[in-house]
Amino acid sequence: MAGIDFASEELLAFDLHPAHRLYLARRYGLQGVDWIDTPICILLSTPLVRYYQDSTDNLDFELYMIIATAKESIATVRKRFGTHPPFPSNFDNGPFCNQHTTCKKVWFEKWFFGILRRIHHPSEPFPLALIPKTLTDMDHRGMNAECKQFVLNWLQDDCTHVQKEEELIQETIATIRNLFK
Repeated sequence: MAGIDFASEELLAFDLHPAHRLYLARRYGLQGVDWIDTPICILLSTPLVRYYQDSTDNLDFELYMIIATAKESIATVRKRFGTHPPFPSNFDNGPFCNQHTTCKKVWFEKWFFGILRRIHHPSEPFPLALIPKTLTDMDHRGMNAECKQFVLNWLQDDCTHVQKEEELIQETIATIRNLFK
């Protein structure tokens, strides 16, 4: 086993395609993050049309279907979440503010002009889990600070869509790890 451990460490120095890493991980029983988790994350964020012949040769049909199905589920979550800005239904019961209508308008403008484009970017998709931090750092000029904090707290604590993409990625990693056992 020491020889395989040594070889696997040395192979990581090479720029292996993620599909090739998965092939080697399955063939030699490699369970490290660099052999399974990282390649899966890369493949999930790469459009299927960018997989080239060498990579598809290294992915058997079952593995390809798991990744393709996960990509489809992630795309569905991203479309749904990106198209409908998250906003708490109990906002009117939030902090006292004389300008709730303006606050809501500013929030939607920041969502559509600051976040939506990033979510739907064709080659560099923006991870949904980074949305709360990005919105926290964003200037919401015209929105009451307490209203902004109320919506951000709701987004972080109660909006399940923010973590759904990461949950799907982790489910895919777990499924493939079980497949490789």
